[in-house]
Amino acid sequence: MRVRRVAAVLAAGLLVYLTFLAWTARQGGGEAWTGPTIVPTSEPGIDPVLIERLEASTVSVRGMDCRSAQFGTGFVVAGDLIATGAHVVAGIAVPIVVIDGREVPTRVVAFDPVSDLALLKPTSDLDLPAPLALGVPAAGVPASILVRDEDGLPLAVPAIVQSLIRATGDDIYGMPGGGRDALEVEAHIRSGHSGAPIVNGDGAVIGILFSRLRGGGPVAYAVQSGELVALIKESSGAGGPAGPCR
Repeated sequence: MRVRRVAAVLAAGLLVYLTFLAWTARQGGGEAWTGPTIVPTSEPGIDPVLIERLEASTVSVRGMDCRSAQFGTGFVVAGDLIATGAHVVAGIAVPIVVIDGREVPTRVVAFDPVSDLALLKPTSDLDLPAPLALGVPAAGVPASILVRDEDGLPLAVPAIVQSLIRATGDDIYGMPGGGRDALEVEAHIRSGHSGAPIVNGDGAVIGILFSRLRGGGPVAYAVQSGELVALIKESSGAGGPAGPCR
């Protein structure tokens, strides 16, 4: 008798459960759970209007080194100076920057293989876009990396500054170097983004992209803006070699 009573209770419970499932399906709530909800990370939190204005001061940097064509990103930093990565222009006698669809030849006026920074200046008088302001980096802040793709089109890559670090080791040629103040950034980047400015919510440049984590993953590295400030102060503006090919 007890077994029959238990079976009856279970049957009634199963009927109620099946009725509930049928009702939720009719209400549109019967979708199967397929896994954890993926929450996007690295939201830039930067005004799109501000980003669009800042992108006008970024450029593509192209050239042919000793072995192959290479390209990267640069940005107007002060007066008639354009900042980019040293490894972007290494071995290039006349780097070409693309401004508003126009190819402009430049010359290297400062080149630091340790900080991986270079300064370019157009070879002729030219009205460049407004220079980007340099700011002070801080950990934990949202940012955006203003890159130019292979076609020269602007792209804002969302990022978050994870930490301020001291990057030590070899320079871009594999020679021992004194190190550089750098940023570890959460962002998805790829080849050709080197030299791009990383801007904070105020639109100030807090870093210049130079590398990404080997093996994939959303981790990138940038030189802190203070290293660029030092290079600008040290530059005579007279020009110099871009360094040998890598």
